[in-house]
Amino acid sequence: MALRRITPDIFYYKTRAGRGIDFITERQGTDPVLIQVCESMAVQQTRKREITAIAEAMAELRLPQGTIVTRNEKEQIQVDPGTIDVVPAWRFLLNSK
Repeated sequence: MALRRITPDIFYYKTRAGRGIDFITERQGTDPVLIQVCESMAVQQTRKREITAIAEAMAELRLPQGTIVTRNEKEQIQVDPGTIDVVPAWRFLLNSK
């Protein structure tokens, strides 16, 4: 719902390797925004899956940034295509305008 308040243009994206990106939003005049959502990245298997998918999408779409929304975690992850911001849901919701 928070994304719908920003833009009606919300899509699902699948990388060439078949990995899914939960949300890709587009607003006129800005780069698309890639958003993955998961409960937690504490489990190594989940962490790898989420980072791999969003990094692949960033590379394919030539985007320098992606976002992973979690329940409580916060960090920045550097990957070859750019930066992945891991943000807690409350912060993502407060910053979505």
